[in-house]
Amino acid sequence: MAVQDDHMIRNIQDVGRLIAKLLLHEQQPNYKLPEKEADYTEADRLFAAIMKLAEEGKINEAENELYMGMVEDDVDYLELALTFYLYLNDMDGDFLDDNGYSREEVLEGMKDLASDWGVTGLEAF
Repeated sequence: MAVQDDHMIRNIQDVGRLIAKLLLHEQQPNYKLPEKEADYTEADRLFAAIMKLAEEGKINEAENELYMGMVEDDVDYLELALTFYLYLNDMDGDFLDDNGYSREEVLEGMKDLASDWGVTGLEAF
Protein backbone atom coordinates (compact mmCIF):
# COMPACT_ATOMS: atom_id res chain seq x y z
CA MET A 1 0.00 0.00 0.00
CA ALA A 2 2.80 2.41 0.86
CA VAL A 3 4.45 1.87 -2.52
CA GLN A 4 1.16 2.53 -4.30
CA ASP A 5 0.65 5.69 -2.20
CA ASP A 6 4.20 6.87 -3.01
CA HIS A 7 3.51 6.30 -6.71
CA MET A 8 0.28 8.33 -6.50
CA ILE A 9 2.05 11.14 -4.63
CA ARG A 10 4.69 11.33 -7.38
CA ASN A 11 2.02 11.25 -10.10
CA ILE A 12 0.23 14.18 -8.50
CA GLN A 13 3.49 16.12 -8.16
CA ASP A 14 4.29 15.44 -11.82
CA VAL A 15 0.84 16.59 -12.96
CA GLY A 16 1.16 19.75 -10.85
CA ARG A 17 4.56 20.55 -12.36
CA LEU A 18 3.29 19.84 -15.88
CA ILE A 19 0.30 22.16 -15.47
CA ALA A 20 2.48 24.85 -13.89
CA LYS A 21 4.97 24.63 -16.74
CA LEU A 22 2.30 24.73 -19.46
CA LEU A 23 0.08 27.44 -18.01
CA LEU A 24 2.15 29.43 -15.53
CA HIS A 25 5.55 29.01 -17.21
CA GLU A 26 6.96 28.11 -13.79
CA GLN A 27 8.60 24.96 -12.46
CA GLN A 28 6.27 24.69 -9.50
CA PRO A 29 3.16 26.62 -8.41
CA ASN A 30 3.78 28.48 -5.17
CA TYR A 31 0.97 30.85 -4.28
CA LYS A 32 2.05 33.12 -1.42
CA LEU A 33 -0.01 35.40 0.77
CA PRO A 34 1.09 38.98 1.44
CA GLU A 35 2.48 39.54 4.93
CA LYS A 36 -0.30 41.93 5.91
CA GLU A 37 -3.91 40.78 5.74
CA ALA A 38 -4.86 44.35 4.83
CA ASP A 39 -3.04 43.79 1.52
CA TYR A 40 -5.05 40.66 0.62
CA THR A 41 -6.79 40.50 -2.74
CA GLU A 42 -9.96 38.46 -3.27
CA ALA A 43 -7.75 35.59 -4.45
CA ASP A 44 -5.66 35.85 -1.28
CA ARG A 45 -8.78 35.73 0.91
CA LEU A 46 -10.01 32.65 -0.95
CA PHE A 47 -6.62 30.97 -0.60
CA ALA A 48 -6.41 31.72 3.13
CA ALA A 49 -9.95 30.39 3.67
CA ILE A 50 -9.47 27.13 1.77
CA MET A 51 -6.12 26.42 3.38
CA LYS A 52 -7.62 26.95 6.84
CA LEU A 53 -10.52 24.62 6.03
CA ALA A 54 -8.11 21.97 4.74
CA GLU A 55 -5.96 22.20 7.87
CA GLU A 56 -9.12 21.70 9.94
CA GLY A 57 -9.91 18.55 7.95
CA LYS A 58 -12.79 20.15 6.06
CA ILE A 59 -11.21 19.26 2.73
CA ASN A 60 -14.37 18.69 0.70
CA GLU A 61 -15.73 22.00 1.97
CA ALA A 62 -12.44 23.69 1.04
CA GLU A 63 -12.61 22.27 -2.49
CA ASN A 64 -16.21 23.45 -2.85
CA GLU A 65 -15.19 26.94 -1.73
CA LEU A 66 -12.33 26.86 -4.22
CA TYR A 67 -14.61 26.10 -7.15
CA MET A 68 -17.25 28.63 -6.08
CA GLY A 69 -14.62 31.34 -5.74
CA MET A 70 -12.59 30.65 -8.89
CA VAL A 71 -12.33 33.47 -11.41
CA GLU A 72 -12.14 32.18 -14.96
CA ASP A 73 -8.99 33.00 -16.93
CA ASP A 74 -7.20 34.57 -13.93
CA VAL A 75 -3.80 32.91 -13.50
CA ASP A 76 -3.64 33.89 -9.82
CA TYR A 77 -6.62 31.60 -9.20
CA LEU A 78 -5.02 28.84 -11.23
CA GLU A 79 -1.83 29.09 -9.19
CA LEU A 80 -3.68 29.15 -5.89
CA ALA A 81 -5.71 26.08 -6.91
CA LEU A 82 -2.59 24.16 -7.94
CA THR A 83 -0.85 25.14 -4.71
CA PHE A 84 -3.92 23.97 -2.77
CA TYR A 85 -3.97 20.56 -4.47
CA LEU A 86 -0.24 20.06 -3.99
CA TYR A 87 -0.66 21.00 -0.33
CA LEU A 88 -3.34 18.31 -0.03
CA ASN A 89 -0.98 15.86 -1.72
CA ASP A 90 1.62 16.56 0.98
CA MET A 91 -0.85 15.68 3.73
CA ASP A 92 -0.65 12.37 5.51
CA GLY A 93 -2.75 9.67 3.83
CA ASP A 94 -4.44 8.79 7.12
CA PHE A 95 -5.44 12.45 7.63
CA LEU A 96 -6.96 12.54 4.16
CA ASP A 97 -8.79 9.23 4.73
CA ASP A 98 -10.03 10.31 8.17
CA ASN A 99 -11.50 13.43 6.59
CA GLY A 100 -13.25 11.75 3.65
CA TYR A 101 -10.74 12.63 0.94
CA SER A 102 -8.27 10.63 -1.13
CA ARG A 103 -5.21 11.16 -3.28
CA GLU A 104 -7.32 10.04 -6.24
CA GLU A 105 -9.59 13.02 -5.56
CA VAL A 106 -6.53 15.31 -5.45
CA LEU A 107 -5.47 14.03 -8.86
CA GLU A 108 -8.99 14.31 -10.28
CA GLY A 109 -9.26 17.88 -8.99
CA MET A 110 -6.01 18.80 -10.72
CA LYS A 111 -7.11 17.14 -13.96
CA ASP A 112 -10.44 18.99 -13.83
CA LEU A 113 -8.62 22.25 -13.23
CA ALA A 114 -6.30 21.59 -16.17
CA SER A 115 -9.26 20.73 -18.38
CA ASP A 116 -10.96 24.00 -17.42
CA TRP A 117 -7.83 25.74 -18.70
CA GLY A 118 -7.77 23.79 -21.96
CA VAL A 119 -5.13 21.23 -21.05
CA THR A 120 -6.13 17.76 -22.18
CA GLY A 121 -4.37 14.43 -22.44
CA LEU A 122 -3.84 13.85 -18.72
CA GLU A 123 -5.94 10.70 -18.74
CA ALA A 124 -2.79 8.55 -18.56
CA PHE A 125 -1.99 9.82 -15.07
